[in-house]
Amino acid sequence: MIWRRAVAGVLILSGLLTVGYVGISSYIAEQLVYEAPKPILRTPASLGLRFASVNVPSRDDHINLKGWFIPGVLPDGRLTVDRVIVAVHGTRTNRESPGDHLLELTAALARHGFGVLSFDVRGMGEPPPAPLSMGNLEQRDVLGAVDFLRSGALPFPELGRPRIIGGLGISMGAATLLLAAAREPAIRAVVSDSAYADAAPLLEREIPKRTVAVVGRIPGAFAPSALVMARVLYGVDLFDARPVGSIARIAPRPLLLIHGAADDYVPISNFEQLDAAATSPASSHVTTW
Repeated sequence: MIWRRAVAGVLILSGLLTVGYVGISSYIAEQLVYEAPKPILRTPASLGLRFASVNVPSRDDHINLKGWFIPGVLPDGRLTVDRVIVAVHGTRTNRESPGDHLLELTAALARHGFGVLSFDVRGMGEPPPAPLSMGNLEQRDVLGAVDFLRSGALPFPELGRPRIIGGLGISMGAATLLLAAAREPAIRAVVSDSAYADAAPLLEREIPKRTVAVVGRIPGAFAPSALVMARVLYGVDLFDARPVGSIARIAPRPLLLIHGAADDYVPISNFEQLDAAATSPASSHVTTW
């Protein structure tokens, strides 16, 4: 009888541990893929620029994204959309992105004669709730922005359509842009600021820095299972957000890779991996800063 009770106790304890492990992993997965939207407090008008509010459907799944279309300003004051840059913000922010000063950056581009399409990536800013995927699904938003510029409603009909489309992304936005540009040749040039090479190792390193009420700081053993649960529960494959695997397909288009040597969130080793992969084709045109 004693051994039966011992076996039963072990089985019960094992079951409780399994349920707890799965439960905590599921909770972490939810935190990874959903974020409360942050309000937009300023528009390009606050910087003295003319703009139009636009709706940009993502490619394939047609999520309605909110954005701004800012015409470029020529030296004589005339407006132009001849060259347009798609600006892609980082994770857990929006198209204003005050932490990165993205609004100021897009305003500077506009004053240098570039039109700018800046929009909220899915699940952030003003779009409806949607899971975040570190670029794997968000690349559809960038591709939708390209479709909008090529065939959508003209925000300024008198200015026509862009002749050339380029892209600029920051952090997750940069990784997303790299993934999209590898698929879409209409993106003729790319500026990538602080992109990661592979999202999964980054998340596996960051997850243990978080805390959960029940267990406090999350043990590292939960990180791989949280990424798996994100795929099982929400259809988000964080293992597939790997710009390093496709960046070579951007060649021969111009690519500027920017990274900070002191970046402690996306280590500079990511920049080195991306540079090595991007320059592997003989036809590549890569500049690094």
